[in-house]
Amino acid sequence: MTSENTNSQVNAELDRILSELLKEVTRKPKASDDPTKVPSLTDKMKVIDRVLKWEQIKAKLNDGQWGSGFSDD
Repeated sequence: MTSENTNSQVNAELDRILSELLKEVTRKPKASDDPTKVPSLTDKMKVIDRVLKWEQIKAKLNDGQWGSGFSDD
């Protein structure tokens, strides 16, 4: 694998972690949950924002034309 190829691949571990984090903050708290451990709305939105940003990055990595406007003609 070349270094050029490595830069354009999605890190599966990061993808998995963000997916788990999103599930954790979007699940409904149970009555038995410690109220101090339930994420605040601000914390939930930070996670959602990071996941959305990650999805944007993945979409750009899969788009072969992205960044081609900077190439020399």
